[in-house]
Amino acid sequence: MPKPAASSNLFDAFANGQVKAMFRYSGQYRDSNLHLLQDSSEPDVSDEKIQQYSAIGGFVGYETAPWLHTTVGGTIYAAVPFGSNPDDRRGLGGLYEEDGGQDAYAALGEMFIKFQNKDHLIKVGRQEMPDYRMVSLSNIRFSPITHSGTIYENRMFENLGINLGYIRRMKERNAIEFIDMAKGARLKESANGKQLVRGDYNAGDYDDTGYIGDEKEMMMLGLTYQREKLSFEGWNYYINDFINSVYLVGQYNIDPKASDLHLHAGCAIYASAGCWQPYCRQRGYLALRPWYSWLHRCGLSFFANYNELSYNENSYDGGTLFLRWGTPQMFNSFQVQDSELAGTKSIGVGLQYDFGRNGLIPGVVMRWRYGDYDLPDKLSFVDARQDRSEATFDLRYSFRQKSGFGIFTEMQGLSLQFRLAYNNYRTDYDFEAYRDLHGYDFQTATKDFVDARLYLDYHF
Repeated sequence: MPKPAASSNLFDAFANGQVKAMFRYSGQYRDSNLHLLQDSSEPDVSDEKIQQYSAIGGFVGYETAPWLHTTVGGTIYAAVPFGSNPDDRRGLGGLYEEDGGQDAYAALGEMFIKFQNKDHLIKVGRQEMPDYRMVSLSNIRFSPITHSGTIYENRMFENLGINLGYIRRMKERNAIEFIDMAKGARLKESANGKQLVRGDYNAGDYDDTGYIGDEKEMMMLGLTYQREKLSFEGWNYYINDFINSVYLVGQYNIDPKASDLHLHAGCAIYASAGCWQPYCRQRGYLALRPWYSWLHRCGLSFFANYNELSYNENSYDGGTLFLRWGTPQMFNSFQVQDSELAGTKSIGVGLQYDFGRNGLIPGVVMRWRYGDYDLPDKLSFVDARQDRSEATFDLRYSFRQKSGFGIFTEMQGLSLQFRLAYNNYRTDYDFEAYRDLHGYDFQTATKDFVDARLYLDYHF
């Protein structure tokens, strides 16, 4: 969408602004089959769990035209139940759930003032933050995650970008109110008898619901560098007495003229929540994404990724990479965030075909992905988990654009997306012995689940 021309006065700035809006229908249904422990102490434990929502909603926003390089704007996000939304099947985050049901919500997610010229951007207030890796939109239900704070971007130097942020609060996708960044991380001290937060920390900052300590803000620093074949990003996220993380990622295009073969590598070095003992949670990941020219001309692309996280029982949940402020960064986090779990070694492959590239079926894109997740699963491991695999199928149709878009590309006009995913969990473990050895309290383990999603979007 083109930016409005600069205004000569304040009245023109408000009169010639830009509207953004989206209407969405979204429905999701997840049916999980559960493995029951043989000596379950709870009566009438179900071997099935169903979650679902069906709703309509979207957003409408307005930003003034620039006047003295300055604009102001705001966006309201909302969703209302439409169809079947039983209270006992909640938990997927499509509707407001804080009161125990699945209810309508509306929230003023954006309200900001922005200064921007060729080399500098300063934005203050509630806003979408889509480009900061671990701080991002995660727009997979109705409303994106939005944050409140101040950001600064500097583009004075060729090939180099500098990003600073002071982020005070955040709003979850289906929430009404903004909360501080520590509460937004949704850390729990323990779950089912398992201690999650470890090391030297203040136990008074937690109760059964999670973090209840003092409100905390997050500082963010990001450096990006890009030129021809090479790109590099380094990010630091810091919350005092809570977490300090460094995220590094690089990409190298072997021969961008003849093909599009990318090599990605990254490492995240973290201090555990409240512990301050540095460790490398994410050893690194490699992604090979060959989009050879002859395949690309046919509309076909594919990828292969390898991810590995370190396992460290002295860190939060064994080293699990929690990402509550945005989108998972591991390449193999598909339907669920399995590649973010402690000690996971995962392989992911995928194939995408643009049917409209050569006019076969204009407006249709299909994608298939498969992931295999090898998790620490020895009986003696405090943070053992089940091995699992996943297959995900996506199909998207644009009523306006004929080709050249992906599954999540934001486009004007009407589009329809369908997703079907199947997750299979290994269950040939001695769960009873594991539970009794470590003193945990659980009665079931997941066997498998089917997840179906439907999105009908109209972007104005």
